[in-house]
Amino acid sequence: MITITSLGASGEGVGSLDGLKVFVDGALPGEVVKIELTTQKKTYAKAKLLEVIEPSPHRVTPPCPHYEPCGGCQLMHLSYPEQLNMKRQRVVDALQRIGHLNVEVLRCLPSPDDFHYRNKVQCPYQQHTLGFFSRGTHTVTPIESCLIHCEQGEEIYQLVKNALAHTPLDTLRFVLIRSALATQESLLIFVLNKPDPRLKQLITKIQHPNLVGIVQNINPKKDNTVLGKGFKTLSGRDFLTETIGDLTFHISPESFFQVNPRQAENLYTQAIASANLSPSDTVLDAYCGVGTLSLLLAKHCKHVTGIECVSQATEKAKQNAFLNTISNCTFLTGQVETTLPKLPPFDTIFLNPPRKGCDPAVLTTLAKKPPKTLIYISCNPATLARDLALLKEHGLSSLHIQPIDMFPQTAHVECIAKIECEEKFQKEPLSKDNR
Repeated sequence: MITITSLGASGEGVGSLDGLKVFVDGALPGEVVKIELTTQKKTYAKAKLLEVIEPSPHRVTPPCPHYEPCGGCQLMHLSYPEQLNMKRQRVVDALQRIGHLNVEVLRCLPSPDDFHYRNKVQCPYQQHTLGFFSRGTHTVTPIESCLIHCEQGEEIYQLVKNALAHTPLDTLRFVLIRSALATQESLLIFVLNKPDPRLKQLITKIQHPNLVGIVQNINPKKDNTVLGKGFKTLSGRDFLTETIGDLTFHISPESFFQVNPRQAENLYTQAIASANLSPSDTVLDAYCGVGTLSLLLAKHCKHVTGIECVSQATEKAKQNAFLNTISNCTFLTGQVETTLPKLPPFDTIFLNPPRKGCDPAVLTTLAKKPPKTLIYISCNPATLARDLALLKEHGLSSLHIQPIDMFPQTAHVECIAKIECEEKFQKEPLSKDNR
């Protein structure tokens, strides 16, 4: 038996046994649990939860019948208010342990919906079974329905599942369902390893008034990549129309777009408000994707420059700007670390990097040409803590951090960090040590 003291980054309970850190799926802080070790390394071990001897007062019965085998959710056995507390604590722990920082961390902002919030699912199909990968494997668990998938998308999922039961396709690898919550539109993408004429027969059985398009994608690769390069529209159109705030966005099958759009609007609103922008400000949106944040920023400042390394995303950003008749945004294709040094200084910079965080060269450039305000939007507390520590070495101090729950029932947490230059640093040149 061991006592669980905290939650790990993937939502597993963490305890100690004979000086060894032990990770236990399904266990919660404060619980005394009976375990069976399954993996043992020099510095840690993994264990199977056999019995909860003393349960946490925050433990709840997961409402999803697929929760145990499915790998999609990690915290459905924890009450939602306590999920928010645990996510805030995860940010605090990362800042202290990795960054050695003592920064004010605000309460985690709850999602407007803790269930049925996802506007996108990608379902693997194996041996005539449609569902999700089992926890920690690449074996498909059949799923009757998903409680975090939006309800309109679930209606499409049921139609696809029933159609495949009558017309199975050995060539099918994945089914992607994308939905727009504001317009109630859905888009269906079938990923096959090669063209299959039976797909045309299958889609005749999938009829829904909100299904605006069906797209075929061919991906012959035998790896974990979901989408291939070839798309073909089989029915309707190949994009969704979604709105955030007062703006409209076209979302194609491969476009990145926040999967919890109602909470995404809150995230962007908070980030923009934190910057205290003025109409004369010039703004940089680094890692801008399809331009969602850039276009929302446009009405608050003089000009926005977005940088994105994926050329297709940059083109989508330009199209979305045209769609919304926004003319004060410029989108550049390139790596942030090589593009940023070539640009003039900005009044405010927004960083929204992938999970790996910022390249050190980006942070060095920011130290040499610091903005008045820096807003860092992070999806990984560990890399956020690392990057904030490096920025602090260069005189850029974090004022506060706002955790935001973009993914209820999972271990993931996003953060907005507001960073300002120290007054002394703004007035003086860099020392040799900081060059």
